[in-house]
Amino acid sequence: MALPDAGGEQRTAVELQDQRRTMITSRVCPGMTQVILDNGWIRATVLPELGGKISSLVRAATGREFLRQPVSQPRQVVYGASFESYDASGFDECFPTIAACEYPGGSFNGLALPDHGELWSSRWQFETRGEQLWLAVIGRRLPYIFRQRIGLEQEAIVLRYELESVTDAPFYYLWSAHPLLKIEPGCRIVLPEDVIEMRVESSRNQRLGESGDSSRWPRARLADGSETDLSILGDPSRQTADKLFTPRLSNGACALYFPESNESISLHFDSAIIPYIGVWICEGGWPSPEDGHYTSALEPCTSRADSLAKAMGCGECARILPGAKKSWELRIQLQTGLPENLRDRTYT
Repeated sequence: MALPDAGGEQRTAVELQDQRRTMITSRVCPGMTQVILDNGWIRATVLPELGGKISSLVRAATGREFLRQPVSQPRQVVYGASFESYDASGFDECFPTIAACEYPGGSFNGLALPDHGELWSSRWQFETRGEQLWLAVIGRRLPYIFRQRIGLEQEAIVLRYELESVTDAPFYYLWSAHPLLKIEPGCRIVLPEDVIEMRVESSRNQRLGESGDSSRWPRARLADGSETDLSILGDPSRQTADKLFTPRLSNGACALYFPESNESISLHFDSAIIPYIGVWICEGGWPSPEDGHYTSALEPCTSRADSLAKAMGCGECARILPGAKKSWELRIQLQTGLPENLRDRTYT
């Protein structure tokens, strides 16, 4: 059915629906501001004063929450704190490292970099511009400005990043998305079909081997000689905690698929800029079996190591020159089924 607009032009109901605006509202909760973006397809909640965390990501068609939710009221983080000391949930940014380390060599030799980087524990400046949320934060240890623009495009949230160096010396860094996902038994991790082997970063009780070992994907041989399909998530009683990295990618995409509802959350990025995916599978085994998290994370990243020092040692990290700017984009799609570039024989 065609509907006339104010100028007399004929537009279909579907076309009008596709032009729904993003509404951005904010409210003050205990100790911090929540900014909510809602375009009728998805609703995203951002906590600028808590590291720019995306605390909630909901698909309107089904009401599914895709991010792990806190078990208690979020509280402001003390800069430099241990990540496990706080209620790990939602989507944080990790920069310029994930694991705490000292910067090795050059003008910043010996500089202490905190656990999970600087951004997640910093208060970000923010403002609304049109239908986008703009955020920025200034580095404390390394000299940089980190900027982010968040917008909604139908059933996608699009994150646009800019890193600006404000120093007269080059420095190395790693960046990793860190979305802790809300999982359920039977959901599947979907990686590009040419990923058949992963590098082990860590594995509880060395069930997949030691750091630096290789593990087949998706069917891996465990230390006891048995096999398991790492792509199919179990329940928290497994008490696993594994961090893996893909090889360098040609297809910048990955997804978590929910067979029962036939929907997915997928992440899309330029693999020439962001060449790896870190995969975190935690079925009750971290930070301890007594208080284990139940989550998985798909982490597009610039390095195949959690430590910047380790990444620099193996020559797998990014570098920015004095006064330079770098930009990249991450598109997160919520949808029925799987995106076309991740449809392979394993998951169709």
